[in-house]
Amino acid sequence: MHLMQPYTIFYLQKNFFLCKSPQLQLVLTPNHQQVSLNRQANTASPNPATYSPNMKSNRRITHLFILLFCFVAMPGMAQNGSVKGIVTDGEARLIGATLFVEDIPAIGTITDVYGVFSLKNIPPGVHTLIVSYIGYEKLTQEITLAAGEEKELEIVLKGMEYQGKEVVITAQKRGQTQAINQQLNDDRIANIVSSDRIQELPDVNAAEAIGRLPGVSLNRSGGEGQKVVIRGLEPKFSAITINGVRLPSNSSTDRSVDLSLIAPELLDGIEVFKSPLPDMDAEALGGTVNLRIRKAPETPKLLFKGLGGYNDLTSQFRDYKLVAQSSRRFFDKKLGVIAQASAERFNRSGDLITYSWRQGRTDSLGNTEILGSSLQTEARTEVRRRYNGSLALDYALTKHNRFSLFGVYSRTDRDQFRNNEQYNPSNKEIEFTGSGLNTSLSLYSVSLFGEHDLGKATLDWSLSGSQSLGKTPYDFSMQFFDNSNPFAAGLNNDSHPNTYLAAANPNLTNTILRSGEFTNTQTRENTQTAILNLLVPIRVNKKISASFKVGGKYYQIDRARDVDVQSEGFYYLGGVITKNAAALYDGTLNYLPSNNSLISMSSFLTGSSPAYIQNEDGSNLQLNSSLDPSLIRNWYESQKPILNEDRSAIVNRYQVLESIGAGYAMLKVKFGNMLTVIPGFRYERSDNSYQSGLSTISGRYGVNGIFQDTTVAQQYGLFLPHLHIKVQPLSWLDVRASYAQTMARPDYQYITPRFQIDQSALIIRAGNPSLNYALSKNYDLQVSAYDKLLGLFTAGAFYKDITNIFIPVTNQLVNDSIADAYGWPGYDGYQIQTYVNLPQSRVWGFELDLQTYFAFLPKPLNRLVLNVNYTRLFSETQVFFLTSETKLIRPFPPIVETIYKTQTRSVPIPSQPPHILHLSLGYEIKKFSARVSGIYQGAQASSYSLNKDFDSYNRQFWRWDASIKQGVGDHISLFLNLNNISNQRDITYIRNTNYLNSIQTYGLTGTIGAQYNF
Repeated sequence: MHLMQPYTIFYLQKNFFLCKSPQLQLVLTPNHQQVSLNRQANTASPNPATYSPNMKSNRRITHLFILLFCFVAMPGMAQNGSVKGIVTDGEARLIGATLFVEDIPAIGTITDVYGVFSLKNIPPGVHTLIVSYIGYEKLTQEITLAAGEEKELEIVLKGMEYQGKEVVITAQKRGQTQAINQQLNDDRIANIVSSDRIQELPDVNAAEAIGRLPGVSLNRSGGEGQKVVIRGLEPKFSAITINGVRLPSNSSTDRSVDLSLIAPELLDGIEVFKSPLPDMDAEALGGTVNLRIRKAPETPKLLFKGLGGYNDLTSQFRDYKLVAQSSRRFFDKKLGVIAQASAERFNRSGDLITYSWRQGRTDSLGNTEILGSSLQTEARTEVRRRYNGSLALDYALTKHNRFSLFGVYSRTDRDQFRNNEQYNPSNKEIEFTGSGLNTSLSLYSVSLFGEHDLGKATLDWSLSGSQSLGKTPYDFSMQFFDNSNPFAAGLNNDSHPNTYLAAANPNLTNTILRSGEFTNTQTRENTQTAILNLLVPIRVNKKISASFKVGGKYYQIDRARDVDVQSEGFYYLGGVITKNAAALYDGTLNYLPSNNSLISMSSFLTGSSPAYIQNEDGSNLQLNSSLDPSLIRNWYESQKPILNEDRSAIVNRYQVLESIGAGYAMLKVKFGNMLTVIPGFRYERSDNSYQSGLSTISGRYGVNGIFQDTTVAQQYGLFLPHLHIKVQPLSWLDVRASYAQTMARPDYQYITPRFQIDQSALIIRAGNPSLNYALSKNYDLQVSAYDKLLGLFTAGAFYKDITNIFIPVTNQLVNDSIADAYGWPGYDGYQIQTYVNLPQSRVWGFELDLQTYFAFLPKPLNRLVLNVNYTRLFSETQVFFLTSETKLIRPFPPIVETIYKTQTRSVPIPSQPPHILHLSLGYEIKKFSARVSGIYQGAQASSYSLNKDFDSYNRQFWRWDASIKQGVGDHISLFLNLNNISNQRDITYIRNTNYLNSIQTYGLTGTIGAQYNF
């Protein structure tokens, strides 16, 4: 475990002076606010992942490879010809179709995401072109090329035949075959959600569509998918891109991306890459998700969609979704334009019950009692409004030069109110809280692409800029408490917490206003990216071909987070504080009958009956109160002038500037259709600057103390080798092996130089500028078997060896040696809340995936489409706990000695589900299409305790959804979507399911509507 590098802190005349450490230099002076904190790259304790070979030697080797392969590629190409075009099935372009020249197998390619192909360096003469696509009959076509001729073709494939009849390719089948062909023809280990599958029966957002793939689970918010978890690694460890351009993080706490922002109607396909090639970002510890934006088709299209929605939990039919899309090509189809806009409103209300437990006695066998502690109930109302817009243009300037521009904008506004009640019989108190929250989360991205056919090579580039902005203009909560011992006399405080509500008898008139707190946050992240790639094809002989690809990328992140907190925590004292507050409020206030200086909670209750939530057994449970959101907000608006600034919030402010330059080289060698080998490397150089502050706080709201700016500079480089092998020993068998190194940079709040010393509570909150990046060595093996009638079956295994993964820790600086180890000498007795690297973690598992349709079955079963996949995940990491044992050395006068020890446990990575099963069964006949899908996740650890019997777990669950589509005429479709049919609830527990910890209920939601497509 890597602790913070030691540095010494001196206190003199309200200014701090920090001395040098081996890797960090931090200087604060009385006359200078700016601090310089410079990190030397791996000078004290070199990271094995850091680039240490002789850089000059590596550059010479790279330059030699480039010259060599360009020299090999030059001869004989000028007089050769080429064939370009598209492959369709008469209705749609086919993505991932395979083409090669029969007499020269080394000349081959696959169609891109728009069904386009290009075969170069074909000698003059007569040749036979072979075109194949799973689910369709193989096509053989003769072509004649003159010297230097460029031929354009439109190839139409015919559906496969079974028992002498052509198999009907319906929309769901086409979507499945698209995904299969793309997956098989990709050089990476990938999973695909095709364009047709997204558009046929769309999910509510992009995250839900991705969540059906092998090895992927979802983090949900309000019942809808929000962030993707690939192979059990947190969302912050996955890269999210649109058309290959990385999106900025829109999380306020880490580097993750909220995908619920993206409407599925925007997308032309989704790709999840689990074994990246050297030309992809290295910062993708879990994997990379690429969202493809739609491109204008050949024929003009106009689409309108309208949906109305129902929320069963609130029994309301007030949701809606509106989508409009238009596309057309101009100037002899050289310019394509596609524009789309959507607006939606969805009720994401929910209920929460929380049971808290405490440890009792431990018997001689080591069994510890679990006793009830408190009960918390929450009724949450929430409405989300989402707006999406996109514009994509593509322009063919010449046959050899193409440009494209796309922009996307998404925004989600959330309006939430939480009515919370907490029952604490041991303290003889009930606490009531009303919390209002308005948030806005927006994302935009604009990118310009260019692709240039240079004859002997292909050059492509892109320039892009993106921004995410998260704001909470309103986040206010009011706390009330009844401390008149409002529980029945016979209540056993140690009993199950579900007995507390029935035993409570609060007097809301005598319930006192205790406090109010307002939080205002803003998190902005801007990114700029420039990418350049050069691909040089090489033909060694008729059976062996190769390509050499080099490129570079520059990526800059500019991020800032601001947090302000204003509060008043002493209304319950009455006196001047309460009197001044009441004078500003223009509403009606009720006071306690026994004390007319204390404000009663009854002043803020609604006139309606108390709120209801769904109980553990599914029955309705009536709460004791129902606070009024408008009255809570009115109180805040009146109190703004006199709320107190809470200085403890300044520790969460920071600014970040990260600049990453990357270069790569990779060689792809194909030995006919039998073997493909791709060796290569990627080098990334980081030049980062992190700015925050050092502060001390004491007294009410931290009013006393000082603040000093701090800045950390980091520079480091990584050399990341790759090797990918693809073998096709039989026409129906595909075997792949991959080795790749990936990395992850620490969360911003982890690594920024944020130091706060709370001199009242004796707590130190500190970032750790000495944190190292995490490095993963990834091993993948995958076998695929496929058949044009049976579909695709894939089995894969993987292993990740991860060093320096970063985690938060809380420890007690109980003596000088521990304080020194954490870099805080002289602060023994304080609690430290900081972040550390773990030396070693492992993640491994296997994935099974079956994609098939039943064309060989008799009617009507031949219309079925099945997708099923199962993932088994394992992991191992470490957690640390500080324990103490106090011994009596001398009874009188008493002298005791306390011995502290650090306990270590090997555990699975938190929040990694061990079992993930996805099922999807579709059916199509004529204009009717339907799909039922289910998701199963096994029980998973969520947090760990010193006593393993008190570890927390998320309970296993099944979740079921259904979609129906019926075509009417040539242009109209009717939709019905049902989500969470099984009323799946998020449930956590400790030890076993007899001790539930929390139950979150979201209920069933549904939409019904129509689409007009012209």
